[in-house]
Amino acid sequence: MKRLIYSLILLVSLPFATRAQGAFSFGPTLHLNIGEKPSRLSFGTEAAYWNLQKFPAGINMGMDFQKGARRFYLEGQVGIGLAGLAFGPVFEKKKDDVIRLGFQTNLWANYFAGVNLRWRRVNDQKTFAPGIYAKNPFWYLC
Repeated sequence: MKRLIYSLILLVSLPFATRAQGAFSFGPTLHLNIGEKPSRLSFGTEAAYWNLQKFPAGINMGMDFQKGARRFYLEGQVGIGLAGLAFGPVFEKKKDDVIRLGFQTNLWANYFAGVNLRWRRVNDQKTFAPGIYAKNPFWYLC
């Protein structure tokens, strides 16, 4: 049991002991979409890439599903410490409707799990969607 605990501690601390130049992360999301009638929960998955060489910037992409709607997005993001900002296009497909293009922005704070505040505008529909998420990082050296 001790060996397992020491191995886990080493595994978790290894990214901080190395000089990682980039990171990928992947995980689930959950948001409450306020501004739509009625307000609805959505769930999804999100993947992110971070370039850590000079300035902490990256991109993220995700899929978001709720009753009657699906969304796909790609955002540019910047972050300092454990907080950041993301902005980019979102494609929304509602039941019996065409695919609509909109934009969304996020303010977030996290480490492995986090909270975010998301504002989205698609086809004159403004939505505020506070949410929670988890991310599993994969560090790499180049």
